[in-house]
Amino acid sequence: MVLLLALPASRGDDPPKDKEPPKKELTAKDKYDALLKEYGAKQQEIITEFRKAKGEEQTKLRNQYMGLGGEFADRFLKIAEDNPKDPVATDALLWVVNNANGGDAHKKAVDKLTAVINETPLADLKAKLARTRAGSPDLIEAVLKRAEKDEKDPAAGDLVAWAARNGAYTPAGPKAVKRLIEKYPDHPAVEQVVPMIGDMEGGDALLKEILAKDPKPKVKAAATLGLGKALAEKVDSLGDKPAEAEKTAAEAEKYLAEAVELYKDSAEQKKEAEGELKAIRTLRVGKEAPDIKAGDLDGKEFKLSDYRGKVVLLDFWGNW
Repeated sequence: MVLLLALPASRGDDPPKDKEPPKKELTAKDKYDALLKEYGAKQQEIITEFRKAKGEEQTKLRNQYMGLGGEFADRFLKIAEDNPKDPVATDALLWVVNNANGGDAHKKAVDKLTAVINETPLADLKAKLARTRAGSPDLIEAVLKRAEKDEKDPAAGDLVAWAARNGAYTPAGPKAVKRLIEKYPDHPAVEQVVPMIGDMEGGDALLKEILAKDPKPKVKAAATLGLGKALAEKVDSLGDKPAEAEKTAAEAEKYLAEAVELYKDSAEQKKEAEGELKAIRTLRVGKEAPDIKAGDLDGKEFKLSDYRGKVVLLDFWGNW
């Protein structure tokens, strides 16, 4: 009896042993999200330290921040390499391309992405690229080639637009811009791309080509302003060719005056066009310098016009 009474008591004394739930295996997406979170936290940590630092310490932290992508590149690349069939592999590769320019990881990511770009359905590729900022020249070239290959696909125009927006200053950029304008003139990105064209090699000719097609009002206004600015900038390089400089300046003035009119209902762009127009009319080689009034080193007031007819040396200097 004593033994029987003791048995339940002893069982009650032992706490039940709960089985530990099996650990959930992390998916590729889990690993990618966790690494993104870690990267963001590290960025914030450096920013916080930077705000407290001074002098050389700030420079050191700035360099650390700029190189942070390179420190994480191999880990993001590994996610892509370990999970080549998972959709997150493309996200990881794009992250490396966008955040770790240069180095072995970047080169490997570009090579792998080129293959992905050639195999991914255009609609899916469009969605991936929509979350991606400016890419490398190789990536721009690969996207453009894919769009050309499947130009009848409804998403092809969006891929060309992405290449034109993000690669305007890469070797493939001008080609992308021209293709966008020629093949997809009604695409919303045309208006965004036009202001960049003036800075491209041969940009003035391309802007004239756009205007010759009588584009929509917003595109026409942007192209007109861009062409006027491009021609005005060209004038500055023609100092030793006065006749050509005058001809180019007159052409620039014509387009800028037209831009002022086209932007009459848009205050910001109108102000920009008016500023450019004033500069080409008054602030270029061969024009009379605008009068200025200031105090000399002794505090005596003078005007530039006081020295009319005399040789004047203007010494621009600063002391920080």
